Amino acid sequence: MPSIISAQSHVCYGHVGNSAAAFPMQKLGVSVHSVPTTILSNHPAHASFYGRAVESDLLQYLFSGLEERGVFHGSGGFQSGYLATLDNGYVIEKAVKRFKACNSNGIYCLDPVMGDVGKGFFVTAGIPELIAQKLLPLADIITPNKFEFDTLTATSCQSHNDMVAAARKLMGDFNLRCVVITSADFGEKETTHTLVVRREDATLYTTPFLQNGPSGTGDLFTGMFIARILMGQDEMEAADLSLNAVYSIIKHTVISNLKELDIITHQKCIIDLIRVTTRNKV
Repeated sequence: MPSIISAQSHVCYGHVGNSAAAFPMQKLGVSVHSVPTTILSNHPAHASFYGRAVESDLLQYLFSGLEERGVFHGSGGFQSGYLATLDNGYVIEKAVKRFKACNSNGIYCLDPVMGDVGKGFFVTAGIPELIAQKLLPLADIITPNKFEFDTLTATSCQSHNDMVAAARKLMGDFNLRCVVITSADFGEKETTHTLVVRREDATLYTTPFLQNGPSGTGDLFTGMFIARILMGQDEMEAADLSLNAVYSIIKHTVISNLKELDIITHQKCIIDLIRVTTRNKV
């Protein structure tokens, strides 16, 4: 059974960060070593929330314990998501370097969480620069949304062809094997797009847009995407299957008028897929 180290936020209520990603990865057959970067009662989109970032010393101790148990040598993947503090970003950098030193074939998937279109940046000052300068050079796969992709590439892409060109440049600069851009949209109202770019090809996935979707969908997608790759699937097929699963879970959640992803009730959607995406080469 493949395994992954997943360093993301943890919530006691609802499903974002590892609380959205861990169970679907396990359902797909991947053992998950969850490392919390923050511990919150619930995600901040609610009227109130409590908790704080994990202290950097504690975060370092957690990684040290995993390394001493052989997890860095034995895991095929390492993924990181939301960072609440700069100090924790440096701890993640150090941990990824140790993971790579222990496992030369290990895959580091970076979800560069920093902001979104219409919201701007929602992380602490300095974190976008840390992601770009410290974590991006270590990554094999990145899964930014359009806002984050434009930030990392210092562009303002106006078409999917522009995105492919910018992604290929980024891949050349940092030796990335794959760039996945979620919410790769240009004003469409009825559909949403995900663009997957590799050195040899690029595919645009189109999915019906659902209003009032809950938080955590990006964490859910990235978790299933990297899990499927660790299970031996091609990036394009992993993206397609993951997007269909995410759509189905969001649809059931919206129909039920719930504010949190209804992952457990509709866990069959992770495996038993109803295909709604269309695929086009770019």
